[in-house]
Amino acid sequence: MLEAIRTATKTWIAKLILAVITVPFALWGVESYIRNAPGTDSIATVGDQKVTSLEFNNAVRNQLDQFRQQFGNIDPTVMDSPEMRKSILDQLIDQKLVARAGSTLGISVADATIGERLGGEPSFQENGKFSEARLAAFIKAQGYTSESFVKLLRADMERQRFVDSIAGTTFIADASAQQYLRASEQTRDVAVVTIAPEAFAAEVKIGPEQAKAYYEAKKADFTIPEQVRAEYVELSVDALAPQMPVGVDDIKTYFDINNARFVQKEERKASHILIGVTPKASDADKKAAKEKADGIYAKVKANPKSFAELAKANSQDPGSAAKGGDLGFFGRGAMVKPFEEAAFRAKKDEVVGPVLSDFGYHIIRVDEIRPEKGKTLAEATPEIEGELKKQKAAKSFAELAERFSTVAFEQSTSLKAAADVVKLPIKQSGWISKGMGAAPPFTQPKLVAALFSEEVLKNKRNSEAIEVAPSDLVVARVLESKPSMVRPYAEVEAGIIARLTREEAGKLARKDGEAKLKQLQAGKTDAVKFPALLAVSRASTGGLAPNLVDAAMKAAAKTLPTYVGAESPAGGYVLIQVAKVNEPAVTDEAKLQSARTHILQSQSQQQLQSSLLALRSRTDVSIAKDALEKKAQ
Repeated sequence: MLEAIRTATKTWIAKLILAVITVPFALWGVESYIRNAPGTDSIATVGDQKVTSLEFNNAVRNQLDQFRQQFGNIDPTVMDSPEMRKSILDQLIDQKLVARAGSTLGISVADATIGERLGGEPSFQENGKFSEARLAAFIKAQGYTSESFVKLLRADMERQRFVDSIAGTTFIADASAQQYLRASEQTRDVAVVTIAPEAFAAEVKIGPEQAKAYYEAKKADFTIPEQVRAEYVELSVDALAPQMPVGVDDIKTYFDINNARFVQKEERKASHILIGVTPKASDADKKAAKEKADGIYAKVKANPKSFAELAKANSQDPGSAAKGGDLGFFGRGAMVKPFEEAAFRAKKDEVVGPVLSDFGYHIIRVDEIRPEKGKTLAEATPEIEGELKKQKAAKSFAELAERFSTVAFEQSTSLKAAADVVKLPIKQSGWISKGMGAAPPFTQPKLVAALFSEEVLKNKRNSEAIEVAPSDLVVARVLESKPSMVRPYAEVEAGIIARLTREEAGKLARKDGEAKLKQLQAGKTDAVKFPALLAVSRASTGGLAPNLVDAAMKAAAKTLPTYVGAESPAGGYVLIQVAKVNEPAVTDEAKLQSARTHILQSQSQQQLQSSLLALRSRTDVSIAKDALEKKAQ
């Protein structure tokens, strides 16, 4: 709920861009997917429609960009696997299937509808009015013509209408929503006892002959792969930045132009009690919510120190209720408008409310105020200097990258010339095993693979310049190597005996646990002494492993206490006592609507997948034999 209260910042246009618009990338990495693509050749057909290599390459680049936005620096070779490429091709085929189905059903989007969509997008507005210039600039920046962008948008809206038509056929009964809420919000008081393998280790005797037999049968597990030690030069913005000169005047100019960046806007720390009610709720529900909120507000005003306890007992924001309503610090624009306005009008320690938002009625207490504060030039100088150095380094990187790559290739028997070009040191790695990563930058699989290539390992040449991260190139060469070898038995004997001992002790622990469970289930409750109870739910695990929480929540609870058992993820066996079942509080309309939405999304997705399977079975879909192969550079 807390996340829902905070204002969403992504618009539909941003989602469309992430989903279907190609964005430019660095020269290295994904460039190899498009370098040799003619663009119009068909790699798959869906009825009378084609999936071209250009569509596929664009989709690959889009997917990699999404990964980079989500996870930061992502190795481009993640897109090389047939599984990943098949997944992307399947998505494109599904889009064609949906388009065909929509056309058959007569689904279309009129020009006027597209105009309304674009006209209502804040990104394309100026002073509250639609700006053709802003839209044109956006389309140009993305490399599209007006016609191709509108075509793209129309196709996306038609696909969405088809998906909505499937979702619109699903009805979620109140009983289903209530059942979902009971399952998701129910808590259980449990106690656990772990029967660990260590308790049985003394009973296990593993002889040398058993360990030796294991070694002979599992020699591959004890094989040290081929290894190399390398030297390398890494050209990156971070490496170049310290070299970049930045003058005092440059820092002052930057500070004057960007002064607003160095002002910490006012922030407020607040707590709230939420009595949930949706705008679509009945008048009776709205009235009841308002009366409840008024009653709680009166209690807080009469006894301000009771705020936290009242929040824990009454607030329907699970994200903050357990913390006495604490929402932490936030600035303007982080909360929905009515909440924000009330919180920023109030004085420290003042309680205001009830304030109505789309989530219900809020009783708000302002706990702390951080006034707006600006940095001085001296305080901002280190940050500005670092930023200017990075800006200059980025420009220098773009100028040096091609020269760096060329010199490393042309003078491939040494790294000195390449290092001199970029004025960076030649570094050395530790030992790197074939097929395995090491310390950065050798976490990049393509770079590790290059070290073991014939050209680099046997012919003693420099590797090509390999992108290990955006704006980060590495050229490496092998200093020395070691062949693959099986570790001698004497080196691993102790480890094998310890492993086999633990495995056998784990079996004894499970056997003992299962025997104790039978005793408990037979009523012999003194067979095991359980510790203090712990409240768990599917949302709050109390530190228990997921499989243990699942076992506790699934346990039949007709008579209590009841007992179940499960294997411990760490080995051994866990006995679980379920002592009490706590049903959720009476559900209100806001919670029911949230449950309906969750179930609807899940069921709609299942229906969409079923529809796509049916469409594919009725449509002639063919895929080129080499469609999933990554083309060589």
